[in-house]
Amino acid sequence: MKKHIFPLLLLAATSVFTACGSMQSFTFDQLYPADITYPDQVKNVAVVNNMAEIPTPKDDLLTIGLLEGDGKVAAETLAEALADSRYFNQVIICDSALRAKDELPSDYSALTQAEVESLASSLGADMIFSVERVLLQTNRREVFYPELPMPFEAVELKTTPLIKIYIPSRSKPMAVVSKTDSLYWDITPDLSDKRIVTDGTMDAMTTLVPYLIPHWGQVTRLYYTGGSVEMRDAVICLRENDWKEARRLWQQLYDNRKKGSAKMKAAFNIALSFEMEGDIDQAIEWLGKAKQLVGSGSEDRQVIAYYEEALQKKKLDLPKLNLQMGRF
Repeated sequence: MKKHIFPLLLLAATSVFTACGSMQSFTFDQLYPADITYPDQVKNVAVVNNMAEIPTPKDDLLTIGLLEGDGKVAAETLAEALADSRYFNQVIICDSALRAKDELPSDYSALTQAEVESLASSLGADMIFSVERVLLQTNRREVFYPELPMPFEAVELKTTPLIKIYIPSRSKPMAVVSKTDSLYWDITPDLSDKRIVTDGTMDAMTTLVPYLIPHWGQVTRLYYTGGSVEMRDAVICLRENDWKEARRLWQQLYDNRKKGSAKMKAAFNIALSFEMEGDIDQAIEWLGKAKQLVGSGSEDRQVIAYYEEALQKKKLDLPKLNLQMGRF
């Protein structure tokens, strides 16, 4: 059985850049902020299972329609992911169902402040991550994938997890987080409700983690090569991760040209060198210089626009990220 997540955005981006000659790409890890910034006093957190118990999913039946996720699996998956991140001092788990006798959806309810205070006290937690629900919806789909000669029949699984974040001193949740994600499963004899519920629940909770804590993600950047001695020598510097020397060579090329494509490419690469050294303002300034030099109708405009959007997003994220990482 295979699960498929289609990188459509990546494919689209690649198609933009393949036509641009004398370019190379590289990847690096970048830290992104979470959607939520927590109070400074939050050190120890607890993950609780606030989902109603479900009947044991069958391993000989495949339901096309709505299913409920497994609360125990959801709580354990979320707690493990938060612990692995090492963002909090301690992560405690209470995976026993708090609402074991409830029935969805009529008895679906949030934790009261008294319940939160009691849980926080007994678990020794400053904050509670309450796993409220994991909704799973399956549909049959014919999936068209660019690398395959024909469509394949699959089960589309849409996962919608819901968690609420509580602090004992507050009467209402400080945040409610819910995201919908899609997976495609090959239809095979061993695909069943049991697998859908277990794996779907785990994937749903894993999908939420980047919204809850700062996280690393892989970033791809492009730079210009070739066309001059300076460009070729700069590539050698990059192989040794010497961005300062590479920038010196690009600066030399930039200063020696009055205008034209080579000057534009040097300015673009200088912008990248400043980003790699953490100076986003200088990176944006030099990308602006490259933008002024690009020719009308040139495909380089698309490259610059793509990079400009990435830099502006990074600049907006930095204050939030610095605040969230201030606990260390």
